[in-house]
Amino acid sequence: RHSFPRLSRGCHPSGCLFLSASPTMMKMFGFGGNTKEPDENPIVLPHEAKDRWAKIEKQLKKKVKTVAELSTMMTEMHNGRKTFGNMALKRVLDGDPEEAKRFFSETLPFIQSLVLKIPEAFKEQEIRILKIGKPGMQRLSCLQCACLNAAAVFQLLPRGKMCPQLSFTHILQCQPQKVKCILHYFHRRRTSVPDRYVEFYRNVLPKEKGVQLLSAKTLLENKTPLANFEIKGRPHVIEDAQGCMQADFANEWIGGGVLHGGCVQEEILFVEKPECLVSLLFCNVMRDHESITIVGAERFSTHRGYARSFRWAGDFVDEQPVDSKKRLSNVIVAYDALCTPSNQFSEKNMLREIVKTYVAVALPDEITKGVKAGENDAKTSYKFDTFATGNWGCGAFGGDIPLKAMLQWIACSIAGKHIRYFTFGDRNAAGLKETTECLQKAGVHVGWLWDKLQRHDPSRKHLFNLLQDSAAALALPNTATGSTQGEPADSTEQEKRGLADPPGGASIS
Repeated sequence: RHSFPRLSRGCHPSGCLFLSASPTMMKMFGFGGNTKEPDENPIVLPHEAKDRWAKIEKQLKKKVKTVAELSTMMTEMHNGRKTFGNMALKRVLDGDPEEAKRFFSETLPFIQSLVLKIPEAFKEQEIRILKIGKPGMQRLSCLQCACLNAAAVFQLLPRGKMCPQLSFTHILQCQPQKVKCILHYFHRRRTSVPDRYVEFYRNVLPKEKGVQLLSAKTLLENKTPLANFEIKGRPHVIEDAQGCMQADFANEWIGGGVLHGGCVQEEILFVEKPECLVSLLFCNVMRDHESITIVGAERFSTHRGYARSFRWAGDFVDEQPVDSKKRLSNVIVAYDALCTPSNQFSEKNMLREIVKTYVAVALPDEITKGVKAGENDAKTSYKFDTFATGNWGCGAFGGDIPLKAMLQWIACSIAGKHIRYFTFGDRNAAGLKETTECLQKAGVHVGWLWDKLQRHDPSRKHLFNLLQDSAAALALPNTATGSTQGEPADSTEQEKRGLADPPGGASIS
């Protein structure tokens, strides 16, 4: 018997669906291979393994009529060392005869042809690891992304050092709803492979800049006004926020449990936009001062439900315009929250979350330059000056919604970004609208908010009550001078009046 770590992001060893697997579990199940040092060499693609490619080509040229034949072909590709059941695929096809007919006559032959196109598609381009501690970029065409995803169907891609493995083996065996998403992607790509690109960036915050901007002392002295904070409740969702940087509530291993049992925000995002999946091939695990940005990934599917209730809900036509770099005009920022920290309100943990959010949203101009909403129309150009986010790290990771919202607000304000916050109807976000409106009306700044977070004792008073009372106190007349209190004041008296109960329910748009 094994003693397994607590589940939070990914899948249970039994293959049953759980919300997500913790970083410890991700490593235990082989995510990242050798984790001592990133690889300096380019990734070896299937056709570069000369001793295997001839056999792979031979198998891929076969016509397949059943799932059993497909499983046999895949086993022979791997010289019998691996067996492939593809039970989830079989379940999907058995339940939809029309889909089965289309799969064997059109979709599967197309997937096979994509793998055979890899030598030509990558003739003049290498794929190198986006390594820990080093800013970098990988630009891939839609055709190249499709070729890599096709290779993942047959588990033909290597596992990069300190990277997850890009393989659909578990999905094809255990995840029928994700199978539907993947098959729909290939079906759409069969009808059209546009001349567009997807770019993947690794963003790294230099230590000296982090100390200069985001230390406890500099935050306390920071007089930057808090950025605009807009709240959206149900049925609004992050992926509908066009022209905004869109949050990916990521695992430190990009993609989280998407290729296993995980089925929460990041995993759903990646199966609806399968071009994001190729990032697993070359993105090292993220450290505390790093984030990953994906520009131009197309959305193919819609869904309903979440986690165990997740279901593929049909086609989605992504009508976002193409920018001057031949990318769809969308920006996804992947940034990982702390996993159930023992003390979320400690200065160390709060600073970590501020740094992580800052490096996610303070993007270099080269990333968003050229991204626009319309040809030669400055009025409708996407500025990407707003961050569409929400309850980051507050589901399986156990984060506190009020605290994480305020930490993100601090980071975005320093980076010069507004926030469009999606609550997803979570009752723990009650009071957020009143609190943000109160603080904006009071005109408080980053240093004031950071001071209140440092002083806050969650066992004595709800954070939203503390902030509202403290902001209200700024407008009270000063008994000594008769004037109002214009600068942050000690909230000891207000804290004495407060209880640990949250404020009343918010009216959310």
